[in-house]
Amino acid sequence: MLEDDGDIVRGLGFVALYSAYLEEQIDNLLLLLNPVEEYGEDKRRWKISRKIKHVKPILGALEFEGRDDLIADLCTCKELFEDRNRFVHGRMYGNYDRPDTLKSGRPNIPDTEVNSAELYKLANECNDFIAAIYRPTILKIPQAIEKYLSEKA
Repeated sequence: MLEDDGDIVRGLGFVALYSAYLEEQIDNLLLLLNPVEEYGEDKRRWKISRKIKHVKPILGALEFEGRDDLIADLCTCKELFEDRNRFVHGRMYGNYDRPDTLKSGRPNIPDTEVNSAELYKLANECNDFIAAIYRPTILKIPQAIEKYLSEKA
């Protein structure tokens, strides 16, 4: 677990890094599911929100313990990526005599205060979900794919 050191720039770096690792894990999940539904080059270029939307019905076609939890975890991951985008695509301004500010890159979104604690919290949550998405890919999903393909044959 990352400890908050009060540095918003360092926290932002951890958010970018750990969310990229989480995105990689979702790509790996889709690659694993390739025998059920092809995960071609075109789909690999999709935004992460579209990949998450795409993978949920594929998982729904399989039967394995923890499937519904994994689908719920993917929904949470989508929210984490939305938070990531808010920080990574926003503009942070350090203020010496008042709180640091996050300015959105989108129109009509008001400025908000930003602090290192929320960045470190998000980075740690991304790290936690890397394991949550990976865990069922070790045994449960490969067995479910094998069963699915044998029943389909």
